[in-house]
Amino acid sequence: MGRVPDGRNGYLRSQCSASHTEGFDCSSLVQYAYWPSTHLPRTAGAQYAATSHHPVARAELRPGDLLFCSHRGGDIYHVGLYAGEGRVLHAPRTGRNVEVAAIADAMPAGDYRGATRA
Repeated sequence: MGRVPDGRNGYLRSQCSASHTEGFDCSSLVQYAYWPSTHLPRTAGAQYAATSHHPVARAELRPGDLLFCSHRGGDIYHVGLYAGEGRVLHAPRTGRNVEVAAIADAMPAGDYRGATRA
């Protein structure tokens, strides 16, 4: 799924560049989690575009589903992985560690755009 690796979107010569990079932002964490079985694009917005044809209702979430945030329905700015029991695995922002947190703490309710299944 997603685009063919092209050296610009997190892949170089069919290798996930996260395998030799320190740290994660939200979308690189998701990209790395799915590599190599699913090739997701590099940014949160592109990951949403690549998976939005598989929407998942909040009541139907399964671990590994992608959760997205946007400001007032605009551009996607954050992505995380559903971890089960109302929690999300995500890279909150630069300088913070990857964490598992309650969805309500990690993703403001007004910014929750929806979930997809890769």
